[in-house]
Amino acid sequence: MEAKTPQLAVKMSAQEAKAYVDEVNAKVVRRWNERVTQGAFMKSLTDGSLPISVIQLFFRNWGAFTIEINTLIAASYHKHLGFFKRHTDLLGPFGAKVADEFIHPKPPGHVLVMLQTAEALGLSEVDVLRQPMLPEARAILDFKRALLWEGTVAEWWFSMLTEEPIGHWAASWYRALTGHYGFSREQAIYFSTHEEADLKEHDEGVMGHGSFNRAVMERILQDGYADVREGYNLEYCALTAVDLYGVMHRGVYEQGMAEKK
Repeated sequence: MEAKTPQLAVKMSAQEAKAYVDEVNAKVVRRWNERVTQGAFMKSLTDGSLPISVIQLFFRNWGAFTIEINTLIAASYHKHLGFFKRHTDLLGPFGAKVADEFIHPKPPGHVLVMLQTAEALGLSEVDVLRQPMLPEARAILDFKRALLWEGTVAEWWFSMLTEEPIGHWAASWYRALTGHYGFSREQAIYFSTHEEADLKEHDEGVMGHGSFNRAVMERILQDGYADVREGYNLEYCALTAVDLYGVMHRGVYEQGMAEKK
């Protein structure tokens, strides 16, 4: 069915909401392929030609991003509690999602496995956690932060459609590191962990993060809660998030390759 355009205070049926989210998600997947997967960074990584120094530069910035974005996801539980009080069936899966970020496979959760992979890349905790990020890498983080604290519930959650393509992206990283760069499964654990967390049910029933995000977006539309500020719309929030991940990859690639010369 053709997707309707969401309107504030106009409730969509479950079928209409699913159709709209499916439509925007398909655009996100296409845009991710154009801006990230087919970009110079990922093409060089997946064929094994990307210098390890450029991979290190990327992961130093990505590691710094991950710890901050996970805290923003946790903060969204508080910021959007009013919405989740109206949809208490989502509170359990949301709590499991937040907890998953901080306790799997053991505390401090995904930060732990990120630091394990950073160590395998020759990066220290200081490198990842206490060094300034490249502006191109910080852009997506600051966009997400602005949507959470200044934006609406709908704006934030539609920007989270990127978690599904990030799961497939993580799988590509895992194959590249283990296939071309001599990493063991344990050394590449950050990427195998994120592929599982974003795409699959795991840990005795934790919903894949991408599936949970879609469920929230559909419920927002069914609730008639598709509020956006002037200059924003739901598709814009979703696609701009993709574009800024592309900016991160391009910025790291350009700086890293320039430093190799």
